Order: sequence, then structure tokens, then C-alpha cells
Amino acid sequence: MDTSALTDSASASFARSSRLVRYLAIAYLGLVAYASLYPFSGWLAPSIQVRDLLTAPWPRYLTVADVSLNVLAYLPLGLLLALALMPRMPRWLAAVVAAAAGVVLSFSIEAAQIYLPGRVPSNVDLLCNAIGAAVGAAIAAGLGERWLLSGELYRVRRRLFHHGTAVDFGFLLLTLWLITQLNGEIWLFGNGDIRHLIPGTAAIGYSARGYPFFEAGVAALNLAGVALLLTAMSRSPVAAIASVAGLVGLALVLKTLAAAALFVPGNPLLWVTPGSVWGLLAGAALWAVLALAPKALQLAVAAMLLALATALVNAAPENPYLSAILQVWQHGHFASLNQLTRMLSSAWSFLAIAYLVYAGFRLR
Repeated sequence: MDTSALTDSASASFARSSRLVRYLAIAYLGLVAYASLYPFSGWLAPSIQVRDLLTAPWPRYLTVADVSLNVLAYLPLGLLLALALMPRMPRWLAAVVAAAAGVVLSFSIEAAQIYLPGRVPSNVDLLCNAIGAAVGAAIAAGLGERWLLSGELYRVRRRLFHHGTAVDFGFLLLTLWLITQLNGEIWLFGNGDIRHLIPGTAAIGYSARGYPFFEAGVAALNLAGVALLLTAMSRSPVAAIASVAGLVGLALVLKTLAAAALFVPGNPLLWVTPGSVWGLLAGAALWAVLALAPKALQLAVAAMLLALATALVNAAPENPYLSAILQVWQHGHFASLNQLTRMLSSAWSFLAIAYLVYAGFRLR
């Protein structure tokens, strides 16, 4: 009997039914719904009917950014839903169901927006969302089994990372961390700010000379904490170095894109300040010191660093330059995106600390 063939078959079967894809699909579905219906208040009787939404004339003015964002927002949704369904049905049927689910979701959200005075429902948004979901589903049908759900990819993951539910949740958490980098209001890696949720909170006194130290501390502690989390999930130092470098590099790219897209005029290097640069260097050095430590120690230190970073970001002063820039900020879908990433950023550190406590018992 060919044992290698059995191993390959088992790897492919496990990869096709991986829970990580389902976790990501559910999380992304929730993020889309939140971004589309925020702030969930001010509901009023609609001035138009749903059929009027569908038959409304084509808008006189359309922006490339608005159309592109609506297409791109639903592309990952169609991709993830199709990948999650492919283990249970033929890939072509999974793609059709995923694309249809994207249309139903977009239609439901646009219909709900009729009741929200702060939102503008549009049949153009519905069309763009449908195109995005269909494109994502088509990508999954064409490339999913070979590149995303293949046994080879599963073997690469097993070679680089530990496996199991705890690691799947870790990947989901790191994906959410990447999304928080799209927020235009926070410092580099500065998650956990809950002052806008608690009335009466204020920053401690500071001087202009001390401001960069706050910024550097927030970036360093968060970077080291996230890097240690990913290191604990990795099977070897080489895998840890490669994955941490890739994760941080992608985060900086997203931060740069957010700065370029969300501000007028765009400033893609808005995040590059003396404090953030020193924070990157200090965080990398702190991570390097603990990169070879026992896994249990890495997880404990990561939780402590993220807790310290959360305390520091809530005590830090407001960035007056950033506040001024936000006054001329582009609104519309970018505004709802920023609200989404702001809430996610506020919650992420607490979710991460809870996960690290849980992972401390599972990834030993």
C-alpha cells in the first residue's frame, strides 16, 4: 500500500475542512455588517420603499474610490464563503451559493440603510457588492483547491506552525490585528484605546519633549507582544523570523495605504515619525531577546506587554496634528470603515490578552 498517497489524501482532506477558513468567513461577515450599519442608531420610518431603491436612476456622479471600495469589500467575503462551502459541495455550486449569499447580504444591508438617516442606500452599491462577491467566489472556484485548500499548503503550514484550534484562533486574531492598521486615528500599533467609550477619561500630563517616548513605547510594546504570539505559534526560529517579518511588513503596508486613502491630501508616510521608528527598533530588539525563550514564557510575556501597551495608550496624549488632519477627512464609506476599525482596535488588545491566557494552556 502506498502510505505517501494516503498521507497526501489525508492532508488534502484536512486542509479542505480546515476550521480557519470558516472562522475567517464568519468574522469577515460580521465586520461587513458592522461597517455597513454603524452607528445602529437614529432609526426612522423610510422615505422611500425598497422597490424605489432597486429602480432608482443611475447617480449623476460616481467616484472611482467609492465604486472600487464596494467591489473590494465583498471580494474577500465571496472568496471565504466559497472556500468554506467547498468541502461540502462541488466547487462550482459553492461559488454560486457564495455569490448569491453576497447579493442577499448586500440587498439586506441596503434595505436596512433606508431606515438609517446617516446612511445612503444605493443600487450602485448593491451592484458593486454583487460583482465583488462573484469575483471572490470565482477566484475560490478557480484557484481555491490548488492554492488555498491544497494538501501542499497544509503541509507547509504544518511544517512552519503548530496545528490545532488554538493556532487557528491565533491566526484569526492576527488577521484582525492587520485590519486595525487601517484605522486613521491610532498611533502605529496603538490598539486598546477605550477612552472614547468611558466618559471623563483624560490623558496624563506630558511635555512636547516626552511625546515621542509615549509613541515609541506604544509601538514597541505592541510589536513585541504580537511578534511573541506569532513566535509561540511557529515550529522553528526560522519560521518565526520569516512570519514575523512578513506580518509586520504587511501591517506597515496597510498603515501606509490607510494614510494615503483616508486623508486629504494623502500622506502615505504619516505614520513615520521619530517615535514610531524608535518604537519599531525597540520592539524588534525586545522580541529578539525572547525569541528563543520557552513557549510558555513567550505567551506570558506577550500578555504582559500587551497589557502595558493598553495602559500606556490610554494614558498617552492626543496627537494634535492627527486631530487637525481628521477635520478634513473624507467621509462616506471611508468614515464607516474608520469607525469599524476604531471599535475593533479598542477591543483587540483585550481579546488578545484573553487569548494568550487561553493559549498558555494549549500551546505549551
